[in-house]
Amino acid sequence: MKNHTHDPQETKKILNRLARSIGHLESVKNMVERDADCSDVLIQLAAVKGEINNISKLILKQHLDHCIVHAIEDHDHEAIEKMNDAINHLLK
Repeated sequence: MKNHTHDPQETKKILNRLARSIGHLESVKNMVERDADCSDVLIQLAAVKGEINNISKLILKQHLDHCIVHAIEDHDHEAIEKMNDAINHLLK
């Protein structure tokens, strides 16, 4: 059960980073449409992947620092199980 809120400043940082990643991915899409060099496209995709990984780390940290702390305090075993499942998906 979610009985807390996220820090609006942290949420804004994550949203800004997501917006930049979306813009970067749109640029990669344009490169493919322009038939850009495959090596250049792959390098840019690796950069997008790195950006997404870093955003995932921020969200995970926020989740551990706030959501899971509250879940432990509230004895919310379901939230802890969901976190474990999410981490398993993230690490695949």
